[in-house]
Amino acid sequence: MMMRKYFAFVFAAVLALSVLAGCGGGSGSAEKEGSSSGSKSENGGKSGETVKIKYLVPGTEPKDYKEVFQKVNEKLAADGVGVEVEKVYIPWDAWDQKLNLMLSTGEDFDLFHVMQDRTPFSSYYSRGALADITEAIDKYGPNLKRYIPEDIFDGAKIDGSYYVVPTYWVEMASEGEFNIRRDILRENQLVEPTTPAELISAWEVVMKNWKGSNKPYLGTRADFDPISLHTSILHRSYDTFPFTVKDKFFYVNQNGEIKSWIETEEFKKDAAFMRELYTKGITNPDILIMKQEQVDAQLDSGEWFVRLGTGGSLNGLKKYNPEATVEDIGVVWFNPEKEYLRPLAFKNGNAVPVNSKHPEAAVKFMDWMLASQENYDLVQYGIEGKHYTKDGEKGFKPIKDPNNNNNPGYRGSDSQNGNVNFMRFDLESSIPENNQVLFEPNPDAINSVAANFTFDPTNVRTEYTNILSEASASITPIYMGVQEYDKAFPAALEKMKKAGLDQVVAEYKKQFQEYQASLK
Repeated sequence: MMMRKYFAFVFAAVLALSVLAGCGGGSGSAEKEGSSSGSKSENGGKSGETVKIKYLVPGTEPKDYKEVFQKVNEKLAADGVGVEVEKVYIPWDAWDQKLNLMLSTGEDFDLFHVMQDRTPFSSYYSRGALADITEAIDKYGPNLKRYIPEDIFDGAKIDGSYYVVPTYWVEMASEGEFNIRRDILRENQLVEPTTPAELISAWEVVMKNWKGSNKPYLGTRADFDPISLHTSILHRSYDTFPFTVKDKFFYVNQNGEIKSWIETEEFKKDAAFMRELYTKGITNPDILIMKQEQVDAQLDSGEWFVRLGTGGSLNGLKKYNPEATVEDIGVVWFNPEKEYLRPLAFKNGNAVPVNSKHPEAAVKFMDWMLASQENYDLVQYGIEGKHYTKDGEKGFKPIKDPNNNNNPGYRGSDSQNGNVNFMRFDLESSIPENNQVLFEPNPDAINSVAANFTFDPTNVRTEYTNILSEASASITPIYMGVQEYDKAFPAALEKMKKAGLDQVVAEYKKQFQEYQASLK
């Protein structure tokens, strides 16, 4: 424990660079019922005392955030939770740097969002940045335990203790799919592609004939992690599938074989695909410096043909094609007959920083959200009658605000703290195929053998931090296709080796073998 506290002090010197995962919020199904247990609980302090917590999340503050969270805090008070919440929004492009700085300097806050496919919670743990919240969950988390499956919660443990609360908002077997515009296929007399080569060929035609004001580039920021980018769509086309890439650097197949990801043939094939996109003008020429807000703006404008992962809505489509319908976005899998793999136990979560003065209050708030459908709806959808109306048992209708570009004045984030037991569909504009893939359990899916494995980089903390930084600089341009693999990779690999890649891979293998042995 003393060593972990020491890490917190030196954290500023070892900031890890990460980029955005394709884990934007979606809307999903909900159950009307909700347990009322946990809605009234001990304050954990003096009688009648209300503890104020600060909750950090990436993104832009919604127009009516303050009005909604005044209602949230009034409801928390009425339910006797003894907690008041202030959400702090940090722009996507500044998220990693700002969060890391606040953690390293011990700034006062109590809860922050974690994206497993961007910076896993084990990375924060290794730097001594996370509080052990096991006791708080056991005491104040009955609804968390009720509505988050045990096998998912198990993935939030290190050495038997909880360091993050998973967000159970998505079927992780959705990894490996992509969205395609059927209206654009019809417009160009194209058929749905079944291979990466066919996808590129179709995309070239679309780029040539595009009628919009901006080209339908691949909408993504730069990274070298296929799970973050959803370039995992390519992996189903490889003979070696099923496999996954864990924690950015580690190839893991279902036999338990672990390799350095960037040294695999699969990485080379991915890079070749991205190189072809780049040289043919299908990715933005400024891809290496694209900010998430720029990517979001392109996707929201409806000027896209393919987006990795799933997303989009009818409103976006209609900006480009007023005749579009919700059936005009389709879900495509290469080799759909192959197994569907869950690469991670969970994709997102929320953690309490080690310097928080109110870890129990943070857990109480997360538990309160799942204490009733009413609580959940308020945090996620805002004020009924102003920001949304209910649409049957599982739906909602957003209310457009003319002073907010005709978007609702408030919307929460399913990816940050949603739960499939409570989530609602926008039945009019959400995409049916996406809803099915994202929010309905896939009975045919299998878990990666490493889905619940949590890597603890403590023993190679310096090397792990170094390779994160070096990969961002040297590997990302190759993986994104900006630099040619054959010319740039040898020098980049040498830099990665000097930064400590081999030591980190060896430690990962050691820990994974111990993990597998513990299951026998």
